Parts: sequence; C-alpha cells; structure tokens
Amino acid sequence: MKILIVDDSLFDRKLLVNLLKKAGVENEILQAGDGEEGLKVLSSNYQDIGLILLDWQMPKIDGIEFMRGVIKVPAVANIPIIMITASGSEENKRFAKEINPNLAGYIVKPYRSETFINLISPYVNKK
Repeated sequence: MKILIVDDSLFDRKLLVNLLKKAGVENEILQAGDGEEGLKVLSSNYQDIGLILLDWQMPKIDGIEFMRGVIKVPAVANIPIIMITASGSEENKRFAKEINPNLAGYIVKPYRSETFINLISPYVNKK
C-alpha cells in the first residue's frame, strides 16, 4: 500500500516524508506538487494507494477540487484522505467534510507530530 502526498510546498512534503520515516512507516511514498499532478499520480497508481495526505491551497487544482474529483470515481472514492492545511477555521473544516463526508482527518499547520502519527496509524504499515 502506497501513500500519496499532494502538496505544492516541497518543504512540507519533505517534512511529511521525514515524519513518516521517523514513525517507522514502511509504505512507499508518492508525491505530487499540486492537485493536477496528484490526480495523474493517483490515476496511474490508484490500485496501490491506501492513503492520501492532501494540502488545501495549491495552484492549478486545490485540495477541495482534488477531493471532488476523487469522490466521483468509485475506484478511488474510498481511499482515506487526510487534509493537512493552514486553513484552520471551523468553517473550512465543515466545508471540507461536506465535500468529502468520509474525510479521514483534518490537521491544521503547524501541527504536533504526535497528532499526525496518531491520525495516520490506522492506514499505514509500521516496523
């Protein structure tokens, strides 16, 4: 099972990869620099992806549009998505949950690594 990180910030993607490795996560990690690239990576790897870590604010296709696209396709609609974003208002959290009622989690940057690890634990393979 692979993990797909979709975030336009290379720094944030590296941070997530490092957190996953430090937590002993053994899953292969795929990365995309925006929602458009994320949809391409997802379409060519959808059978192997078991978790998507998704930023909200990105160029081309943002996280909300990415989720709208994912939940419309039965083959990928049930892949857990955890949104990791600086958009921390209650209104934004509600909106994200309205778009994707099965949203697996919503983490606001900056976040504690323990919070992140606890949230992803049900979806990853650890040493």
